[in-house]
Amino acid sequence: MQPIGTDPDPMKYVQPPVSPALNDPAVRRRLWSRSSTYVGEGYFVCRRLRYTSQYKEIPDGSSAITSLTVGPAGEVYGATSGETAHVFVYNPRPPFDAVALLAVLDGETDIRRSLVWEKEQTVLCGTRCTGRPSPDWEGGALYRIAAPGFYADAVQEWPRGMGQVERLCVPVPGEGIAALAIDRLRQRLYGLSDRTGTFFVYDLAAASLDVRRPVDDTWLFSENLMATPDGLVLTAGASGHLVRYDPQTDLLETTTVQVPSYPGRSLYARIDSWVYDAASGRLYVGDKADGLLYWIDPKTLETRLLGKPTARIRIRALTAAPDGRIFGMAGQDDDVASMFVYEPATGELRNLGLPLSCIEEKRYGFNFDSAATGAQGELYFGESERSSRLFVYFPAYKAPATCCGNPPTA
Repeated sequence: MQPIGTDPDPMKYVQPPVSPALNDPAVRRRLWSRSSTYVGEGYFVCRRLRYTSQYKEIPDGSSAITSLTVGPAGEVYGATSGETAHVFVYNPRPPFDAVALLAVLDGETDIRRSLVWEKEQTVLCGTRCTGRPSPDWEGGALYRIAAPGFYADAVQEWPRGMGQVERLCVPVPGEGIAALAIDRLRQRLYGLSDRTGTFFVYDLAAASLDVRRPVDDTWLFSENLMATPDGLVLTAGASGHLVRYDPQTDLLETTTVQVPSYPGRSLYARIDSWVYDAASGRLYVGDKADGLLYWIDPKTLETRLLGKPTARIRIRALTAAPDGRIFGMAGQDDDVASMFVYEPATGELRNLGLPLSCIEEKRYGFNFDSAATGAQGELYFGESERSSRLFVYFPAYKAPATCCGNPPTA
């Protein structure tokens, strides 16, 4: 037996043999096309959080995009978390294609899953504090921010200045706001506090607050509120039990239905992200504990597990393309993000690879905590890093499904 450490070529045990076929460029191209690391369908553009090169960006340390929503004219509103919370608007239309700052909320640090569009050029947001709050911090507050709009001259595009900020109330004293959802038909704002999971209702027309009960007595709950256009609101309590608020009965009900999870993992199941698909009337949900994707019928509470799209343990952002495809970003804080797509027409769930933008600047996407769909079918993903960008994704065109080889009829 040869003594350990005396092998003249120890690297032969860690370097696999290389086939001569790999010297063929055609073989190398074929292998690369089958195992491309980065997203190869569609393309990304990233936008800096500033209006033009004449303006300062939202500063590093305060630029993590943690909430996104889209207005009816296609304008994209975003909110950041960090040392100071900011609210901005991105106008994708020419000649702008730029981000304008709307508000700097001094004394506030976080706006997560808590930005909704209320009415023309007006958004609502809720704040929280993920670090140690200052001694005079009352709790997370509701804000209304009216955007000033845009105009341009022949030489230089200029924003009209900052938006108008109105502080509405502190719904649950001593607690932040974990999530917001809006019912525009009834002019109601629904919210969830971040410590006890207390559900509250704010009447926008009457400017009145109604604080209800915690959605779970053990305070084990998902920090998300899922809403449908007809006003149903859902979240999840301990062990993934669905909690539903019905505006018709004005009741907050804890159901016996549990969200999908691996056996023995229901205690850790949390709703990490969601999106409502108008075509199917379903809520597509991303899991926080194990990175599962599933859908919920908000009326019947039927659930169906679709699969685990990536090896990551979180699905942090979801949005729906106009053709019904569901796109998402998965990944934990210490890893690069992984993008995937679910195609309801075929049931296919595909990992698309790692996000990379090569337009405006070359940038690799690591952490994303928000997503939204634009008026022209483009998808927005909010990067949540110390120095962040707004990623814009243009999906590849997908031909309509055919039946028996024949094109669909009108």
